[in-house]
Amino acid sequence: MRSIPRRAVLSALAATAFVAVLIVPSATARTDAGATPQATTTITFWQTMNDEETKTLKSLIASFQKANKTIKVNMVYVPFDQAQAKYATAAQGGKAPDVMRAEIAWIADYAARGFLADLTKNISAADRNDFLGSAFAYGVWQNKSYAVPQVTDAPALLYNKALFKSKGVGVPNSMASLEAACKKFGDGKGIFLRGDAYFVQPWIWAYGGGLVNPLKKEILIASKNSINGMTAYKRLFDSSCAFKNEDFANDYNNAQTAFKNGDVAMIENGPWATADVLSGKAFANKSNLGVAPLPKGPGGQGSPVGGHSFVIAKKSKKVAASYKLIQFLTKASSQASFASKNNLLPTRRSAYQNAAVKSNPIISAFLQQMLVARARPVLPEGGAIYTDFTPNVQKVLLGQSTPAQGMNAVALAWKTKLFRTYTIKKN
Repeated sequence: MRSIPRRAVLSALAATAFVAVLIVPSATARTDAGATPQATTTITFWQTMNDEETKTLKSLIASFQKANKTIKVNMVYVPFDQAQAKYATAAQGGKAPDVMRAEIAWIADYAARGFLADLTKNISAADRNDFLGSAFAYGVWQNKSYAVPQVTDAPALLYNKALFKSKGVGVPNSMASLEAACKKFGDGKGIFLRGDAYFVQPWIWAYGGGLVNPLKKEILIASKNSINGMTAYKRLFDSSCAFKNEDFANDYNNAQTAFKNGDVAMIENGPWATADVLSGKAFANKSNLGVAPLPKGPGGQGSPVGGHSFVIAKKSKKVAASYKLIQFLTKASSQASFASKNNLLPTRRSAYQNAAVKSNPIISAFLQQMLVARARPVLPEGGAIYTDFTPNVQKVLLGQSTPAQGMNAVALAWKTKLFRTYTIKKN
């Protein structure tokens, strides 16, 4: 998140404008030859998927339109790192698309600002019970449902099995063993660590730290344990075995490239990245890709739960047709298509019964990460925490501030801009 923030920004981030894909050009539909043309409803759909996922999506949209000849989908690609702000701007001006694929941390903010249609009555009891509770909960704000979950995820440790075998290295299950394993691969070949706060969070939690506690109204990022987590991340980042990361603006793609080429043994990434990873020369034998939970530390374990859901604009005049599209894209067979082709984790329980999903080793491995993943609070401010978090993480990694100074700066920014009624916890 991702989003990724974030989280999961692939080569598509280089795009500087929307790319509209009009799937079906016809303006009317006929039931059969000679019949009276039926009115066509056009839905505008903003999507943020990477290149590999978009191929699957286009195929599903084509199937949807074949089965629903009176609905035309105007699909518009929006770069993930631009989508959150672009949607807010469009919604404020009354020009939001009918359907949007939103990162889960954006939904509460959009709902609180009155941008989204209330879908509570549209979602059947059967569907509600089929969705994973953790994924469905991100679409609920003040007891109303504003989103339908499509995929769920959490970053894990991706590793090159052949390199591990050549060095006689076991899969690390603790932060201490991760640092020890890294050193066995030689200078710059152990792990690629990013300058992105989203991917630092597993270290924060591993050392007993945290982000915020809404129940106690506490900011936890400047606590002693959170600082210890940031310190451990910087220690590994600075170690000789870590790939030299000097370009934070492009380090997602740089990490992917280094891993795909076999230049580094480990990276941290989510299921969304695996289709791209498997296109690399180091993974011509697809079984060479290993996926393991990010290691536990002295204070805990976890990585952030991410994912994407579909939302409908409050001002849309095509809610019925839009929801029909959402139902199609989130049904078990559609989720199974994304799982089998792109290794994305379904949000429906029933989708995991699909044979292709059951037999997918990457999905099975990521499910082990999901067992120890940490949910982020469902708050309107949830999508904005990285605005000050990531720049201060980067200052720490560059040596421009200490871990304590960096995390204190984050806490003060959150206190000033996001959580004014919260107290900053230091111990």
